[in-house]
Formats: sequence, structure tokens, C-alpha cells
Amino acid sequence: KPVEGEHPCFAGFQNMINHSDRCDGWVREYPEVGGEVTFLNTGLSVNSKFTLKAVVGGVINVWLEAGATELHEDVSIKAANIYTNQYDIGELKPAPGSDSWMEHECKIMGSMPFMYTCSNRVNILVQKCGVENAWVMQSDYLRNFPGPATKTSPSNFDIVFYMCQDLIDANPNPYAAANTFAHELAHVIQGGFGFSSNTMTEGGATWLEGPLLNLPPRPMVYAWGFRDWNRINAAHIYANTHELNSRKFYQIHSMFLTYLSQPELLGDHSTSALQNYQTFESSNIPFGRSAYDYFLKYLGKPRPDSFTPVTIDVQDTQYAFATALLDYRVAIASQCIVDAKLRPSEARYLMPENLRERPYWDCSSYPTYWSTSQASVDGAKADIHYGGAAVFRLAMPEGATISLAADADTKIRTKVLASGSASSDHKAEVRELTPGQSMSFEGGARDIYVVQVNVDPEGEFFGPHDRAQLWRRSSYRCAGPCEGKAWWAGSGPGKEYPENQHSALRSPIFTLPAADAGVELALSFRAMWDLEAMTVDGSSVGTGCPSKGYDGVQVRMHVYGADSDVQDSVEVLTPSSGYGGGPAAESGLQAFGSSGLYTQSSPCSSFEGWTGSSGDDHAWTQQHFSLAAFAWKRVRFEFLFASDGSDAGEGFWVNGIKVEAGGVTVFAEGDGEDTSMTEIAFVKTVSAGSVGKYDRVPVVAGVPEGYESDKGLQKVAQTRSAAWSATWATPSRNSDAAKRRAHLGWSYSAPIMEVKTALLHPGQEACVTLQAPFKGSLDTATLFLLVDKMGVSAVSLALRSAIAPHMLLGGNKALISDSPGIADPGTHRFKFNGKGQELEEGELFLACAGVGKVKTLPADNVGTLPFLHLPLTNVTTAGKEGSPGATMLIVPPALGKARAFQTTGLDPWSGHTFVLRAEFVEVLAQDTGADGRSGSGFLAP
Repeated sequence: KPVEGEHPCFAGFQNMINHSDRCDGWVREYPEVGGEVTFLNTGLSVNSKFTLKAVVGGVINVWLEAGATELHEDVSIKAANIYTNQYDIGELKPAPGSDSWMEHECKIMGSMPFMYTCSNRVNILVQKCGVENAWVMQSDYLRNFPGPATKTSPSNFDIVFYMCQDLIDANPNPYAAANTFAHELAHVIQGGFGFSSNTMTEGGATWLEGPLLNLPPRPMVYAWGFRDWNRINAAHIYANTHELNSRKFYQIHSMFLTYLSQPELLGDHSTSALQNYQTFESSNIPFGRSAYDYFLKYLGKPRPDSFTPVTIDVQDTQYAFATALLDYRVAIASQCIVDAKLRPSEARYLMPENLRERPYWDCSSYPTYWSTSQASVDGAKADIHYGGAAVFRLAMPEGATISLAADADTKIRTKVLASGSASSDHKAEVRELTPGQSMSFEGGARDIYVVQVNVDPEGEFFGPHDRAQLWRRSSYRCAGPCEGKAWWAGSGPGKEYPENQHSALRSPIFTLPAADAGVELALSFRAMWDLEAMTVDGSSVGTGCPSKGYDGVQVRMHVYGADSDVQDSVEVLTPSSGYGGGPAAESGLQAFGSSGLYTQSSPCSSFEGWTGSSGDDHAWTQQHFSLAAFAWKRVRFEFLFASDGSDAGEGFWVNGIKVEAGGVTVFAEGDGEDTSMTEIAFVKTVSAGSVGKYDRVPVVAGVPEGYESDKGLQKVAQTRSAAWSATWATPSRNSDAAKRRAHLGWSYSAPIMEVKTALLHPGQEACVTLQAPFKGSLDTATLFLLVDKMGVSAVSLALRSAIAPHMLLGGNKALISDSPGIADPGTHRFKFNGKGQELEEGELFLACAGVGKVKTLPADNVGTLPFLHLPLTNVTTAGKEGSPGATMLIVPPALGKARAFQTTGLDPWSGHTFVLRAEFVEVLAQDTGADGRSGSGFLAP
């Protein structure tokens, strides 16, 4: 419990020290400002002296390594002041009741893990690294886990954030540095709860650094480059490499959490609980649906009053995570609908309110079918990886009918988003489409988006269908007493069986009769085996059970309730002649101990089985088991095969399987390709509700028997698709559907490792040449920026003549879009509202982005010019005068001074331009309103 005035990041620290024996009364002490301490520089792996340069807000120590510059000191201390809002300005207060980013971060995500460090400060180490990066290390504060630090612990055994001097040199923006503080310290908070998957921890920290702190989300054009938006959209939801998705999992998961954090869905606190769901129990570490399926079952519902774990459904495509993923992609597509009145009204189909006018995705990148260019779409589809999506746009058709092919993959779910109609009372609709189904959308011209997601219920699991079959019917080595074909656990003639296998050949469930006097209940069969040789080396398995070797096979009996298929118990059966033993009756096998089927405290009989060889020349043996103990019970038996990771043989064979009661057959192996027996692979699956040894954190969503999370992404290359088709009516005369439309400008495209950006300062405009494809005008234009900026409060977009001195077209004013706070929104959509300058077919013009307004904040770097940060995209015509794509920087002429302007000339960025995408709409002869009057930006005053 916190004491009054205690910082939320260290809430409860004083009571822990004063009223518990956790730290034995010891608290880490620090020198006065100016004092030195030796820390390990984790960038260069050397011990180095660091000087304490500042204590900020009483909770952050800023340390600089010897040799640091004034710039390193200024930026790092200023960043700490921003993070704790020592300036006390509204732009750094993320939510009502939270006066700083740091305060809000800990209120929502949780406190710093001071219970492991016995300290109540964060330490920022500004160090030489040789790379432009920053990081934290969970091993710093957990090195004595589950115990805390002591007075003999080294200085790095603390809450430490490593900030590379190289990163500050590359980007001395203190706001960016403070944002990095927030991101990395989110990882410290997460690490105090345990371990989770990289996609969840990075997605959570990226959510924190943006929307949770009331800052813009990290844009898709940040960091690593990519060539195809649709490829990124369709990528595996957990893909996290440059090659698979340019590491855009940060952004995609962050935006998914942003979507879920809406009050109508999960809200901030429950979304934080989802991304913070972690454990220190290595076998229980959550991955994907093992967290999502539990939390998302409460989407849009009150918090539960009691805990009820779930078992993940790997059959049904309607599971909670699938629906949330699909609705999230619909919400992203809804941002493309320009008129807010024509979007859906349900929160599950919308992004948070402050982001609805800021399209996160490049809407022009979706495959688009124009209403005037064709009258139908036939068999459109995309190859989609698990959790990935495909979105298609039908631009303003009338009377559209959408159909999903009857043979469409059922693991792809499809929803159709239809905007409302501006010419009728039809509201926006979202409907799910199933294979073989069609649906129509009436009510005038409507923008329609077909949204598909691969929700394969087994998509993130490795299950029985994904593993090579171990048990098979074969006549190989079926000789002598073996008749017909035998069941064989092996890889093939002359081959060793696979390593690290735990797989059973299992009978169906049946009921045994009573064991009347003189009636024997028995299981019998013929068996032959060639397994890893018996090895008696003094080792043991379980709790002191002497081991006779490693690989083996045992027979087990499962017992079920009278009216239920829920298992009551499982027991290892012992053959009448025994499983054989070592020289001193050693009987345990190590592979059973590593199977996860038994615990350390299981009886020694649990680890018994056949090993080595059944005899010379592949000798067959007759085996017999009494089943008297199971009379009148519903049971099934199985042959459990277990191997480790080393030596092997050809395998294990079984033939002539029978269960008899006094000569009456109760169960018998079939002939030929017997299907009465089935294979089940055992994996180390933790059941729902089980808890960790130290942290007692429960497993909220268990994985079904035979399945394991595909943490290694072995199925990452698998794709699915579902073809759809559409038809629509001939457009009504002079309607929106009758107008031709086209995209102008260049979407973002860059190589993964060679990304280029540029700064834009006040007075400058970045201009790209565009060309009217037909008589018409711009309807909308979307400018994509990076979010770091300084001293800018608005962005402008001006349409100018392509002829110097590039006067504003038609005397219009530039459109203005607000850029509030310390970071730019990243996306600016300018709406011309039917008042854009009318242009003739083939006419060239310039679209010019600039700084619309400036505003200085207390933490701005003194002497630094205000700037916006432009991502750049490849364009081959950037230096080709008179061609679309020709790019230049200009200082535009002032009013009344038509000839006074400056320019860099063409191609200032060597084959690149800025990222601006516009939708151009035809002006029909009967249209009115395209008179050249100025329009307005969507947040213009």
C-alpha cells in the first residue's frame, strides 16, 4: 500500500521497507550530484565510471560516462525533465489526474520492480555503445530472483536504462529521447511481472509510448522500409523479422492494443493487464492466444468477479481473438471513410475517437476497383498468413452485390464494410459473409471495403496435423508370429526413429465387463522392439528412481467417468513378465521423465517401460496384462513411445492386439489398414488454471492436449485465401458513382535497410508535381509524416502552379491541419469538400507541404529550427522536369511579390519524394461548386 505522496512508480516501497523483511531494512544509496559510481557499460561490456549529473523529480538519476559531451548531458537531463514533466505544461499531461508521462505509465501499467532492487529510483546510464540504440536488461533487477538485491550487490543490480550516446548524437531531440525512456521503462515494468512473447512486450511498450500517453501512434513509415503495404497487411501476425514484415509487428500489435483500449471494448486498465500478463514459470510463458483468448472473452463486458480459465478452441473460427482481429481490421478500414457521418457507429468497428480522422494505413494502397472503370470483380483474392489481413475497396458503386465463393477457405473470415450513402438515408453497415453467400447494398453510391483475416484456429499451434506420423501400419519386419501388418513406431526401413518424441497409439473408449469368478480380463499382443540400448550409469529419474536407460515404450490405461469422456485417471500397466530391469533391478527411463506427463513426485512405476532390444534377429514376444482392476469401467489403453535427443533404433512394433473377457473378445485390432487405433502426440502443454511455482500466476488459457504454441513460427509460410466477386449497377447519371476517380502521388516504398528521411523547416515547402488524369479536382489528400518534430503546431498543404514562381492555384489559401503537442500526429488528411481547384486533363500542378504554424515549448532545444520530419519514398522521376513526380524544395513567394521565391531545384533528395496520396475526382459538366474557392483542412480554424 503506498504512503501519501509516494510516486506511483514506487507505490508501496516505503511500506515494503518498513513493514516487511523483504530487503532486511536495506535501501540502496546513491552519492550526491557530482559523485561517481562504477557501472558495467553494457554497450561495450566494460566497467566504467559514471558521474551522477542530476536527480530529476526525486525518482530519476541521470548518469554520464566519462567522455560524455555537453549535448549528451543537456539532452538526457532535458528528456528526464520531459518524462517527469518538470515543466508542468499541459502538453506533457497525458490524462486527467496524471501530471506526467511517468506517472501515467505507472498508474496504468504498474509500478517499477523495486521489490527486487530495494531501490526507489530509475537510473539512466548515458554510455558509449557503438550503435544507435537504447535498452534495458531484465537480468539486472532479477539476478537474485526470487530474492532481492543485498548490500553486496553490484551497482547494475538496479532499475537501469541504458541510453547510447550514439543515439543522442544521431537524434538530439529531447522529446524523442523522453519517448524512448517511456518505451524502455515499460519493458522494466513488464519484466517485473515475468516473461512473455516478444510481440506482446514490444507491442505493449509501443502502445505505451504513443496512444496510452496521449501521443500519436508510431507510424508504419517509421524505421525499417518496405515496398508493399499489402504484403505487410497479409503477414503472419507474430512475424518479427526484416524479411517477413520489416519488423512492423511493433506497430500492428500496438495499434491492436490501441483499438482494444477503447472504453467500450477493454479500456486502458484491462488492455494493460492483457499485455502485462506474464509469468516467471518457464513452461507457462504465454504466447498469443494463451493470453488473448482469456482477456478478449470479456470484450465489451464488465470485469469478471471471479477467475475462470479457458481451454483454447482449435476447431471453431469464431473464437474471441479471431473476431477481435477481424473487427480491428474493419476499424482500420473505417478510417478511410472520409465523412465521419458515413462511418459505422459501433466502437468495435472504429478506432479511438482521436484517431478516426487520422488514417493509420495508406488507404490508397488497398486494391481498388473504380465504379466507372468496370462493372464487376471476379475471383479477387489474396494469400494471407495466419492473423494477417487483406482489404479491398470498391470505390463508390451503386447497388453492389458481394459474393464469397462456395469453395472459399473456411479459415478465412470475411466482413464487408459499406459506408453510409450521402444521397440517401442508408447508414454504414458491417456484415459477415460466409462461403457461398451473397449480400447486396442499396442506397446510392457507397464506398465498400471487403475485409478478410486468416483466423485458422490451429494457425498459431503445432498440432497432430502438423507433425510427421510416428505410428503407422506396416508389414516391415512383420514375420514369424506377426500376422498381416503391425503397428510400427518408426521413421522407415533402416532409419532411426525421430528424436524427442512422446507419442501414443491409443484405442477407442470401451467398457469392460465384470470380472466374474473364473473370468479373466486381459490385454494381450505380440511386440518387438529395437530401441536405444539399455544404459545403467547410476543416474535416476523422478525422485530417486534408478534409471536403466533413456528411450522406451510403456502401456497405459485411461479411466473415464460412467457418462463422461472426461478422464478420471491414468495408470501405467505392468506386463505379467515385467518390463525388464538393469543388473540391480533399475527400471526407470529418462525419456518418460522429460515427457511432461509425470511430475518429479510420481511413483517410480510411472517411468518404467521396455528399452533396448526384444531379442536377437528382431525377435517377437508375447505380452499379457491383467485388467481385473478395471472391471465395469469405461477405459482406453495406449502404447506410449518416448525418445530423447540422442541415440535411437528402428522403433517398436505391436501386432494382434486383443482385450478379452474369459475368451470373449471385447476389443481387437483390425485387419489391414486398421483405423480403430489413433495416434496422439504429447507435448508439454500446461492445463488451464495451473499456477507457477514462485509467482502463483495462473494459466488463463490452456492449450488442448496434443497441441503446443508455434513459438518458433514453423508455420509462418503457410497461407490461405478466399475468393470473392462483386457486381454493381450502371451508375446513375451525374451521381457520385458516375464520376471517374484516380489516385495521385506516391505511396511509401523504401528498401528495408536504406531508409531516407528529411527535415522541413518554416518557410520551406516540399513540392511534388502531379498531373490531372482527366478534368476534375482533388477530393482529399493524405500526407504521411514521422511523429518527431519541434516547434511546429500545424501543417499546411498548398496547390500551386507548376510554372515558376509557383503561385497558389486560383488564389486559394493553403489548407491547414493541426499538429498539437510535442509530437506530430503522423497523418494529415486534407479535405477539399468539392471546392478544390478545377484542373484540365493532363494539366500539371504542384502539391506542396509546409509548416503551417509554429509554437515554442519550454523543453525545445534552444537555437534549433522548428521542423517536421518527412519519410521519403522512391520515385524515378524526382529529377525529371515537367513529369509527375518531379520534386523540389521552395521558399514560396510572399503575397504581392510574385517573382521573389527560392528553390533547391529538382531532386533535392536524390531519387526520392515525400509521401502524399490524393484522390482525384472527375468534374462532370453539370457539377457546380468547383469554382476555385479555398477549402479547409479537417482541423483548420
